[in-house]
Amino acid sequence: MNGPQPTTHTKMPGKRRKAQILEAATQLFAEMGYEGTALRDVAESCGMTKAALYYHFADKEALLRAVVEMRMSRMIDMMEMALGKVPQDQPVERIRAFVRASANHIDHDRAGWVVGSRIFWSIEAPIDRTAVVELRDRYEGLLRAEIEKGIAAGLLAERDPGMMARMILSWLNYIPRWHRLDGQLSSAEIADQFLDMTLDGVRPR
Repeated sequence: MNGPQPTTHTKMPGKRRKAQILEAATQLFAEMGYEGTALRDVAESCGMTKAALYYHFADKEALLRAVVEMRMSRMIDMMEMALGKVPQDQPVERIRAFVRASANHIDHDRAGWVVGSRIFWSIEAPIDRTAVVELRDRYEGLLRAEIEKGIAAGLLAERDPGMMARMILSWLNYIPRWHRLDGQLSSAEIADQFLDMTLDGVRPR
């Protein structure tokens, strides 16, 4: 594996070292999968020993939880920032802002999206799973709230808002499986088209 060789002499401030580990683990989990990634791989990618890695994370599941929590928290902040730019009384445009921000994140941090949207199911410990599911629910809840407002305003058909949110998130999550970053359309442009098709089906008749 390419990268700096582990050394016990490399010094780095704790917070910076931890951030480096989380970034390296994100890339490796996305590229090799959770099962295919060993803590030794992460340590080597960071130019440190496996023993030094244990100082920051007790095991691989603890590292995965930290990666997912960091990524999901960052996502929630981004969604809240995007929604904050659209007036509260425009729920459909706020839905579009949420979708576009999510799609832009897919292009700018694909590895983080893959880990945050799919690989977190590899977390087995109930207490760890609960923590990350709560973050996922907060993220989905931002979209669901706008759908509920759209229904209440008569802008969307009276359908189950939870199912609508899951439908939108399902095709968002699928984009990284086939979309190429060097393709003709960005993820945001694709998401715009998908959202138009989705909204056509849930507007009141």
